[in-house]
Amino acid sequence: MNGVIFMRKLNVMVIALLVVLVSGCSVQKKKSTAQISTIKTTTNKIVKPAEKTWTFSKGVSSKQSPVQGISNKLTTSVISKTDQLSSWTTSKGQFIASPVKYKRISFNKWQHDLRKNYVKSAQNEIHLMSVNQVNAVLKKLGANFQITKLSDLIFLETKTSGMTIPQGFVAKGHHLYAVNIQYVDTDQPITVERGQLFTDTSTKKTGSQLSLKELNGTWIAAATTTSANDSGKILIKDGYLYQHRYNSFERSAIQNLNSYSLISLNQNQTYALQKANAANAGYQLTQKSVASGDSLGYLYLFINDKKLIRIGQGETTSYTRTSTLVAANDLPQDDLTIFKQMDQKNPGEAASTITVRADAPIVGMSSSIKYLTDSAAGQITSNQTVSSNNDTN
Repeated sequence: MNGVIFMRKLNVMVIALLVVLVSGCSVQKKKSTAQISTIKTTTNKIVKPAEKTWTFSKGVSSKQSPVQGISNKLTTSVISKTDQLSSWTTSKGQFIASPVKYKRISFNKWQHDLRKNYVKSAQNEIHLMSVNQVNAVLKKLGANFQITKLSDLIFLETKTSGMTIPQGFVAKGHHLYAVNIQYVDTDQPITVERGQLFTDTSTKKTGSQLSLKELNGTWIAAATTTSANDSGKILIKDGYLYQHRYNSFERSAIQNLNSYSLISLNQNQTYALQKANAANAGYQLTQKSVASGDSLGYLYLFINDKKLIRIGQGETTSYTRTSTLVAANDLPQDDLTIFKQMDQKNPGEAASTITVRADAPIVGMSSSIKYLTDSAAGQITSNQTVSSNNDTN
């Protein structure tokens, strides 16, 4: 009798132990699934906004040798290699590195298409980084999280040709991590890129919904050392930005980018270059921005109706509007009239410059003065002399 009771108790204990073990495995599995979901969900949420620019912050590399393979010793650099992308744009979950647009694909498709781009004899030389190797790179780049599967990352290939890129992407906070997943056997020691960190600049807000008439007036850069090429003064009148350089006035259009579709902007290489310039200086140039440019490659980004930032040539210069008026001795009414009349006399063109001469001013005509979206902006197509009665030759 006692033996029967003992066996019953033993069976109950065994069943209870099995329940605990199964429950523990189930909880662990749920935790793992939840973690994967969180990593991917976080990345998707961060790249979901209509427009975000990511600029290179630092990179990680290591050695690779024919015998030892990929080294675990990682080296950090804050200098971007000339053959690597220095910025990315994300838009509604899509990735763009102008002028190339990419589409997101699954990890399995990425592996398949990756090998498809190599001849069969070379496919055995292609290898993928392990999860531990990826996490080591993420840690070196400053990430405070880990992946559990390579499929936690986002993989891309070009929309037109289906060419894969060797990185997988993951994002958190203001950081986008591009980790190299693919590597190829080598017959000599080399340095291989292991990953890059890109940072967004959305913390610095720029002006949106600004009326062009709100910007009229005189803008001064108090910290600028004035010269014949840079007076430290910008004059704005009815949607145009004027500057005096040497013996000429230069004019450029102020563009409210909200008048362009997001698709057209993301396909515009001139806009992409200016967008990268803004991001490198810590600012966002977006579809909501009001901005201008000039023949020297500067970007003029309006923060609000009282502050303007000039970005270019490795410097950022701040302008403040000191008056809502433009003095006649700064920008004569006669010159404004000439700009307007020359636009009217040359349909499809825009008066870009007026050069003052003793006999008669010369007007430089361009196909466009929209420096944010037109690569030909400011290029002089003809010089026309204006007589005293405003006739042209």
